[in-house]
Amino acid sequence: MKIPIKEYILLLSKYLKPYRKKVIILMLLLVVSVGLQLINPQIVRYFIDAAKGGAAGIYLTGAALAFIGISLVQQLFAIASTYISQDVGWSSTNALREDLLKHCIALDMSFHKSKQPGELLERLDGDVSSLFNFFSKLMFNLINNLALLFGTLIILFIEDWRVGLGLSAFALTAIIVLIRIQPVAVKHWTKERETNAKFYGFIGENISCAEDIRSSGAFHSTMHKFYDYLRKWYPIQRNAVIMGYAMWISVVIIFALGNIVAFGIGGYLWLKGIVTIGTVYLIFYYTELLNRPIEQIRFQLQDLQVAGASIARVKELFAMNSKLKDGSDILQCNGPISMCINNLYFEYEKDVPVLNDISLELQPGKVLGLLGRTGSGKTTLARLVVRLFDPESGEIYIDNKLLSSIQIKYLREHIAYVTQDVQLFNATIRQNLTLFNEHISDEAIINAIGEIGLRDWIASLPEGLDTKLDSSGGGLSAGEAQLLAFVRVFLRNPSLIILDEASSKLDPITEQLVEKAIDKLLENRTCIIIAHRISTVKRADTILILEDGKIAEQGERTALAEDKTSRFSQLLAKGIEEVLV
Repeated sequence: MKIPIKEYILLLSKYLKPYRKKVIILMLLLVVSVGLQLINPQIVRYFIDAAKGGAAGIYLTGAALAFIGISLVQQLFAIASTYISQDVGWSSTNALREDLLKHCIALDMSFHKSKQPGELLERLDGDVSSLFNFFSKLMFNLINNLALLFGTLIILFIEDWRVGLGLSAFALTAIIVLIRIQPVAVKHWTKERETNAKFYGFIGENISCAEDIRSSGAFHSTMHKFYDYLRKWYPIQRNAVIMGYAMWISVVIIFALGNIVAFGIGGYLWLKGIVTIGTVYLIFYYTELLNRPIEQIRFQLQDLQVAGASIARVKELFAMNSKLKDGSDILQCNGPISMCINNLYFEYEKDVPVLNDISLELQPGKVLGLLGRTGSGKTTLARLVVRLFDPESGEIYIDNKLLSSIQIKYLREHIAYVTQDVQLFNATIRQNLTLFNEHISDEAIINAIGEIGLRDWIASLPEGLDTKLDSSGGGLSAGEAQLLAFVRVFLRNPSLIILDEASSKLDPITEQLVEKAIDKLLENRTCIIIAHRISTVKRADTILILEDGKIAEQGERTALAEDKTSRFSQLLAKGIEEVLV
């Protein structure tokens, strides 16, 4: 894959622009450093010719001290440029990570279902990390080495046009060979990065379900897949590395030819009496100096190959667009809102309907009990209401506004979706409750905790809201984690709440506490309850039963309960847990 230089420049200009002052300082440091490197060989020539001519020791000592002083200053400039380049590199790549993360979060669920967590992690962090060198020093050093290369050739032309011409031909040949090899290697590194991402996607997925793998006896099959990934990865990585070594071999051969050219021209001019022995050394020194930037350019082109592969993958990720088109309407409401669904049809896979001809109406402040067997489409309907997906056909209206016309940020502000799987973060309880929103006061958090009934539990913790949780819950029970999710809802104060089997995994004692919290949540709010528990469904004003993606029954809860022929009445008689599982 060939990455045009335009892609490098666009990426650099976008993410280095906020740090242009530091970039300018860095470029000035590099210019001065190049100048100092070009001056020192002149001092060495003077020293050799002066010593051969029998110059006084004071002049030789002065030349030696000047050489040492310039070398020390050059090292100081190198330290300063390294510090600034590292700072710029970290800042710019972190900005790139942030943009990539925001972009991925904004993509619809079809994207996230098609990507493994480990693969996304490798794309967001691995590819960007490989660009750190690109942002921190690669381009700066490439410019520095090109400047050193051209500066050396100019001085050699000034010394003698034959020397300048011969070594210019050497430098031009070296650069052409490197440029010829570079595009061939990029495609190998691109493939290596892709394979790397898939491998870590597999690792991440299996680590997250390690307990299930052990308990189900799937260890050997998992390890078989692990070794299969390694077998496929090895030849791809080998080819990429071989292409890198091809560049190294080419440089070694070219350097040998360069030394032959330098010695040949220098020796010829010295024998003719055109140059001094010091100038011959100067030619050799500058040839070695010429070798260094060419060798560095070789390394930098190899890094550029890796960067090119990462840039291509980053660009590919940015090019992915969400299937959800954001609306323009603003949803403003301070109380419960209405919801209306007309002739809804949805499918995850083509010609495999999950929801078919769903219509319902929910008035402000009312509670809908949504029932059905596993796979009947209950959770899918909830996902459509919070607009994680868009339906194939049909309309959903929220507060008399078409769902797709409402700006997603306002939609998510006014609709809360609570599932039985509560996502906790490796952070404090405060940060887990506010989702890192620093504008929410501790007073508001404590009030919400009190509403849910967790005030005594928080008071029992030595560090209170500052208590650290890990991503697995940090010792919290399923009920406590669920209650924390309810506190999040209170802090947001939404107008519509969707509870997706939020109490299906709880023991009876914890469920009583959760049920009290749900009573608080439902006050002055519209709600959809997807449930297996009879106690939860008793809150519903209307009942909707789904079967194979279609409405099997719909009506007022009390009327359906009194009708002995209704499906809901039969569920109550037999026990919802028994019938719906």
